[in-house]
Parts: sequence; structure tokens; C-alpha cells
Amino acid sequence: MIKQINCKHYQRNCDKKAPCCQIYYPCRLCHDQNYKGPKSEGCKVETMDRYNVKEIRCRKCLTEQAPSNLCTNCGIQFARYYCEICKLYQDDEKKNQFHCEKCNMCRLGIKEEYFHCETCDVCLSLLIKSTHICIQKAFEQNCAVCQDYLKNSTQLVQQLTHCPHFMHIKCLEKQTRKGLRNCPICNIAIYKMSKEEILELDEISQQLQVEINKEQLENKVVNIICSDCQAKSNNVQFNIYLKCQNCGSYNTRQ
Repeated sequence: MIKQINCKHYQRNCDKKAPCCQIYYPCRLCHDQNYKGPKSEGCKVETMDRYNVKEIRCRKCLTEQAPSNLCTNCGIQFARYYCEICKLYQDDEKKNQFHCEKCNMCRLGIKEEYFHCETCDVCLSLLIKSTHICIQKAFEQNCAVCQDYLKNSTQLVQQLTHCPHFMHIKCLEKQTRKGLRNCPICNIAIYKMSKEEILELDEISQQLQVEINKEQLENKVVNIICSDCQAKSNNVQFNIYLKCQNCGSYNTRQ
């Protein structure tokens, strides 16, 4: 009896034969996750060639056949979305995909809501087209948080608000929940401090200054740089919270 591998990446009704090892996998990511190194007993190829898949197998009747979206034997549809170039199958109704010729791969989202940036060489939301900061081959790098290669990522990616770097949306949400508000690469603020946050820290800072004076540290000064406005402030009086002399933010570092 043929053992079928469960897939956590895509919903679909067929498996694909990997061109490199001639073994059936639900998707290329399942193949890549099974890679154990060039000296292992398994496949010696780390990344499956998605474009060169020549054979698939129906998960219902197990008929082996050429790639298409309908089984030649039992007639079932393999997926709601099928790309004959990438050999990508996705049957999840909650997800939308489209194939970008310039990216030469399928992207998450609705095609009409995205544009392809020639400089960054990636598809981006039309919502950020007017404010987008280009960076050469921006996606040919790892996510600053999870270290997954962005160009081949199956997750949604977002450019940060005040710098040209990119991050998975889920990784950005994790950063925010942890209270980390700066880009891990350049340290520029992802979210600048609000007036309310500054006023609250003004009060806390004044209270702390009393304790600092008791410890006879009132004459200690430091130099800081602000992650919100990038201004440098010299000879700032020492405190737990160091205020930018330019914009008033406490999102600073020595």
C-alpha cells in the first residue's frame, strides 16, 4: 500500500514526483524539508526543481499522469488554483495566488492588487506604491527575524515603514507583540513613538531623575542616537530613559 505524506503547506489532491530523486512528495517544500545533507541516504538535492516536474499522482485513485488539474482516471479536480509553470496546486479557499512572469513564480494575493517593482525584483501591494523605497534585489536576502529566504517564501512579506528592509508579516507581528519597535537590520524605527508615549515617559523619567541624583549620578552625561529621527544628541544627562534632543522621542540608544 502506498504511504501518502500529510502536507502542512498546501491543500491539494495530488502528489508530485521530484525530478531529482523520483520520489513522490505532496509539494516541493515537503521535499526540501526532508533534505538531510549531501552525505545522507536520502535525496542529494536540497531544493526541488518545481518547474521540471513531469509526473503527478492522484491522491484518490493513485493514477500516475502528466501534470494537469484534472485526474485522467477518476476526474477529480486537484486544486482550486493550478499553475502549469510552477506546478503549484492550492485548494485552500481562504488563499489567493497568481503567477508573476517577472518573478517567475506564484505569489500570494490577488493579481490586480499588486505591482512588480523592477528594482526590488518582486511583487508589492499597490497600497504602498507611492511610498515604496526601492532597494536593489531586496528579496535576495533572509528575513531578519526567522532567517527564511524571502524570494522563495510562501508567506506574505511587507516592507517596513521607515526603512527599505522587508520582513514576513507574521514576523513583524511577533516583533510588535514583544515590544521590539526597530528594524533588526538598520535599527530605524518601525513604529515611531506617539506623543502620548513620550508624555508618559517624560513623567517616569522625571521620577527616576530623583533617584539618580541620590546616587550622585546627576553629572553623568552620554551621547545617543535616535531611532525615530536618526538625530544624534550629545551630552545628554544620564537616565534610564534617554530623550532625543531633536524630536523628543525616547526610542534611543547610546
